[in-house]
Amino acid sequence: MYLEIRYYSYTNRYPQFEKIMRTIIILFFSILIVSCGGDDFHNLGVYQAKQGNFEKAIEYFSKAIEKNPKDAEAYYSRAHSQQTIGGNEEQIISDYTSSLKFNPNDNEAYMNRGVAKMKIGQNSEAISDYKKAIELNPNYDVVYANLGNAYKLNNNNDKACLNWKKSLNLGNESVRQRISLNCK
Repeated sequence: MYLEIRYYSYTNRYPQFEKIMRTIIILFFSILIVSCGGDDFHNLGVYQAKQGNFEKAIEYFSKAIEKNPKDAEAYYSRAHSQQTIGGNEEQIISDYTSSLKFNPNDNEAYMNRGVAKMKIGQNSEAISDYKKAIELNPNYDVVYANLGNAYKLNNNNDKACLNWKKSLNLGNESVRQRISLNCK
């Protein structure tokens, strides 16, 4: 004895149903992608950066900036991602500058922009950025270490030692060797 079990689906009854559903799904996702706001792209960028996919993160941060050209966090995050993978220092400096235009109290942006400036030999400009970062957060030990490094590169050993010692007093042990090699 042979039993035939049959069922009807929408695709059996309406042959165009599958094609219509595919079209609706494609349309839905297209609208979703186009309607993404800057925050959505920024969040996708943060997720990609946390996964270590900095190139993809940079793409999303760029899209966030396109959607909202006044998004300080998107500029900061794009600069930071570029800095992490050794990107173009001029572009990194430009992004931190844009971030600071919209969020002038971001001590991290000043410090990171100072690092980028030091990489291209703009030590005096880096010193200005580090001083501003310290003005905003006087207990940030890493900034004092970087400021000491910039002074050392500018052949000002006394100010370098002063800032390394301040960094050490704030808990940054990584400067201890610099102090023992360079300071009295």
